[in-house]
Formats: sequence, structure tokens, C-alpha cells
Amino acid sequence: MRIFKFFAVFIITAIILFGFVIGLNWNSFNTFFDNRTALMEGNEWVSKSTSLKGLSEFMGANPEHASLSSRVITAPDSAIAFKPDTHRVMGTLQNFFILTAYAIEIDEGSVNPESLILWDNISQYQLTNVEESAHNNAFETAFEREWISEGSITINNALRLLAETGDFAIADYLWWNIEQSRWHELSGELNLQETEMPLPFSGLYLAISTTIQGKSISQIINEHNQTAPEEWRSHVVSLSEDFVLNEQRRKELTNLLNEHRLGNTFIEERDGMIVFPKSTSSELTGLTEKLVRNELINENISRLIKEWMRWPMNVQRGITADFTDYGAIYDNRMGLMNGINFGTSVYTGDTTVQALFLDQLPIGFWFHASGGLMHQDFMQRMIIDPALIKQMKSEIRNPLER
Repeated sequence: MRIFKFFAVFIITAIILFGFVIGLNWNSFNTFFDNRTALMEGNEWVSKSTSLKGLSEFMGANPEHASLSSRVITAPDSAIAFKPDTHRVMGTLQNFFILTAYAIEIDEGSVNPESLILWDNISQYQLTNVEESAHNNAFETAFEREWISEGSITINNALRLLAETGDFAIADYLWWNIEQSRWHELSGELNLQETEMPLPFSGLYLAISTTIQGKSISQIINEHNQTAPEEWRSHVVSLSEDFVLNEQRRKELTNLLNEHRLGNTFIEERDGMIVFPKSTSSELTGLTEKLVRNELINENISRLIKEWMRWPMNVQRGITADFTDYGAIYDNRMGLMNGINFGTSVYTGDTTVQALFLDQLPIGFWFHASGGLMHQDFMQRMIIDPALIKQMKSEIRNPLER
């Protein structure tokens, strides 16, 4: 009887503790359970890609997921081009064009970079449960640097923060507070042939939410593919506008997002991003080269954008050991790791410009590679490490040889 009582107490206690732990983490448990298959995607590459050499081998073996354009601007023969003309999702790389639009406005005198923005006004553009922690981290970063004064931040510091953090709310606030005709004009000014202009992230994520749209991801993607580009842009803009300006609709959407987030599995969210604005590594590298040469529209505009992109020189420990100059915009979200950068090697004095796209990645592999920000390390080392440059050139020449 004593043994029976002991085991009964033990089992009941275990059940209570298990229920308590699971209860406190029910949403996380559900998320894991719903995505258990997705988390196995690409696991065969996890053990093979614990180094940057392994990442280059993944790219070589999976060209459907990767594009890279890299070149030393004073040595055209140095160019590395891996799937350079494939259209891929930009993610927060689209913020490069928001920076460019504001640099033009500041250069023309239409925008005062020291004008103040209420942080609460920026937060109005933040979708509940969609990269919300990134927005909170952006605020903490700005607060620590004393960029927040009486609840406000300057436009100049908001642009610096956008380049560094890719915060959706800042991007949307700035997108909405510029004349919409500017996007069409900017595409012409930059002579873009392959790149789509940015759209508000709030509208983009609402557009791929299976809960909000009441449709499957495949239906949403099919509708996008059958819709004229301008009509799709209008659809996304309208969704964002409803969220920001229609108080009743905002409450409805917030309640749904609080309860279900987007309603998408990891795979659905990854797949849905195919409807986001796209570009090619070739075209973005060309723009970055113009930027470095101070030829992106004019010298003052180029100077402003480079200053906003140079955030790593201020925050990344030890970067001056390898670079005399460095600037970047990175992205890292479900199934996506992108970046554009420029850097001058302390060893050679050469300046390299690059664009890297890793999109529609297997979920398990993405969790592995993104956790250590491998794409950022890869892009920096592709400027200063001759061995990695040689390795990547080898992958391009012999992508299927192992």
C-alpha cells in the first residue's frame, strides 16, 4: 500500500508539473507541434554547414535558393556571379529604397533630417505578433543611445535605426510619410529594370495571412500571380491603410493577430513571402557600386545613404581590425537570409560591393544557419578572406561536384 501511495503521489505530481509547464508555454508547444515536419526540412545540411565553407557548398548544391553578386570595384575581373539575374524576395533590403527616397528629399530640402517623430506614431504601424520583438529592440537601442527624447526621435536617427534593425514599423511609417508618386519616380531615376519598389510590411503580412484572408497560401499566391502588378500594389497598400487608419478594422485585425498571429505554419509563411517585392543580386550590386562611387543620383545623396548604412562600424566589436570602411543592410526572417554590403579591406585597400540572397530556404536549415547569422559573417569574409573567395568561385564553376 505504501508503494502504491508513493507511486500515486509521484504520478499525480508529475502530471501537475507537466500540465503547469505546458500550460505556461501552450502557444510555444502548439507552434512546435504544428511545425514539427517543417523543422526537419533541410536537416541533412545542418551537420554539413557548420562552417562558411559548408554554407558555400549548400549554395552550390541548391542554386534554387541562392544568388550572389560580388566584385571589387577597381577589378572587374574579380566578379563572382552566382544566379545573379534570378528574381528573389528582398525582405528588408527594400529599405535601401526608403533610405534613398529620404536622402533625395533631404537633398532637395523637402525633409528636415532633424524633424522629430513621436515614437508612439511609429508604433501605430506595428502588427501585433509580427516581428514585434524587433520593434521593441529598436526602441531599446534608440533609448540606450539617447536618440529618444521626450518620446520622439529625429528622422535622421530613425533612418539610421532602419538601416541597422530593419524594423517594420519604422519602415512603414517612413513609407507612408512620403509622396507615393516618389516610388515611380525613384524607379526611373535609378534606371531599375528588375527591381520592384517597396511596399508597407503591414500590408504585405496581412496579404499572406491565411486567417485574415480566409484563403490558403496556394490560393493567395495564385491570385498574386494572376493579378497585374499595380493592382497587387493597390491591394497591399489598402490592407496597410485599413490597419493604420480604420480604427474599427484595426481592432478586429489586432484581436485576430493576438489570437492566431498570421494563422500560418512556418512553411506557409516562408512560401507566402514569394509575393513580396523582388530584385536581383546583379541589380542591387550595381546600385551599391554607384553608391560607393558617389554616383547614386549625386554625391550628397550617396553620402547620406552610406552614413546610415555604416552602423556596423559603430556597433560591431573588432570590425575595424578587418575594415577601414563597411556598410550593410541585412535581413533574417522565416526561410530568408539576405544582405547588401560594401567594405574596404584593411589588408588590401580594395573596396568590394555585394548582394546575397538566400530565400525560400528549408525551415530546419534556416533555423540552423540564421541562429548564428551565418550570412552576415559570410558576406564580410567574402571581402577579406581569399580562401573563402576561392571556395565560392569553385562552387560556381562546379556546383554539382562533391
